[in-house]
Amino acid sequence: MPRYNPRTGMWRALALAGALAGLTACDFTVTNPGPTADRFLTDTLSLAAQVNGVAYSLGDGMNYQVLHSAVVSRELFPTGQSGQFGIEPRNWVGFLVTEEQGLPWNPLARARWLSDQSLIKMKAALGDASFAKHPTVAQALIWRGFTYRVLGEAMCYAVIDKGPATPARDNLVRAESAFTAAITVATAANNTPLVNAAYAGRAQVRVDLADWTGAVSDAAKVPTSFKYQMPYYANVDEYGYNRTQWSSSSQSFYKATSAWGTWYARYYNATKDPRVPYTLTSLTGAGAFPPVGKVPWWPQAKYVVNTAGVNLATGREARLIEAEAALRASDITTAMALIDANRASAGATVAPRPANITEAWTLLKQERGIELWLEGRRLPDMRRWAASQTPGALDPLEVMGPASYLESQNMCFPFSRDELNTNPNLTK
Repeated sequence: MPRYNPRTGMWRALALAGALAGLTACDFTVTNPGPTADRFLTDTLSLAAQVNGVAYSLGDGMNYQVLHSAVVSRELFPTGQSGQFGIEPRNWVGFLVTEEQGLPWNPLARARWLSDQSLIKMKAALGDASFAKHPTVAQALIWRGFTYRVLGEAMCYAVIDKGPATPARDNLVRAESAFTAAITVATAANNTPLVNAAYAGRAQVRVDLADWTGAVSDAAKVPTSFKYQMPYYANVDEYGYNRTQWSSSSQSFYKATSAWGTWYARYYNATKDPRVPYTLTSLTGAGAFPPVGKVPWWPQAKYVVNTAGVNLATGREARLIEAEAALRASDITTAMALIDANRASAGATVAPRPANITEAWTLLKQERGIELWLEGRRLPDMRRWAASQTPGALDPLEVMGPASYLESQNMCFPFSRDELNTNPNLTK
């Protein structure tokens, strides 16, 4: 899928065209074309570009959300590199603060706004009848659903168009609505992958909303082999790459994160589970983490190229939704059957047998960590488990304490500085 960069693409092309014309005719007159006329945005030829612009902004925001939350949840350990593509010092020890981790807010808010506006433009361009069955509309609704899902899971609050802060749950409600609409349109368009993506996304959101009946019903419709990803591309600058991969690479002076100091590395050493791979090296990171000093550099190997996609939803997660619902009904047998089948499909060994419901919950929490490693989902899971007071322990290496070197563990991202400075309805 081609990608449109709404920040630079159009103006870069205009600038290049103007430069070439000037050199050819020796006329250096500059004419400002002004803003793009609104009528062009309701032309059917612009629809795909608008949808791609939403995807670009969503991917941009997820890049920061996935990486910075991975450090707070100790899916990755900081090496002390805080420069370009590095991890900022407060993030090292578990804080998500406006001055260091406010950035996911801006591109995700941009994706939300672009998504809302593009669907309005698409309806005006296509008319009701075509809108209801157009595959591009189905894709737009999918991006809208995942944008609101990420905002609802990752952010501390919801804000719409400089309005007041409301509970983050409001974004999850909007995500559910978008996925419901996507199911209808993708079904009418006979687009099975998008139908699956919409059911998988709605199942995730219904878990977050504690609608377990709805979540299980949706999850059952998603094939185990299904996968829907946020794509990344090489034909942009390095800020458009998969940031988790690029920051953990040996390119230049990055090496900003390591699997060292995580329970995922310990688990991989014992099982070689292909879902949580890392590369053992004798090198150290580019900086130093004060309590440790030089951190051994064991780069994650889930994403090995800068274009690696990040899972937005999968069939294997759908099976874990069913397994968690079973545990909520104290049905260990069904939960373990689903976990065993899931592990077999992933090429992993059989899980140990839990002796009781508490051990089963511990295992389920580990399985979700393994399955969703480095996908930006661990903090939201930890947040909802804490809210519902589920049994089962998390590993000491992923929670606040001396083993993890976490001084705190913020579970959501704050407003950006731009939002605070420009939104009159927010106070510091």
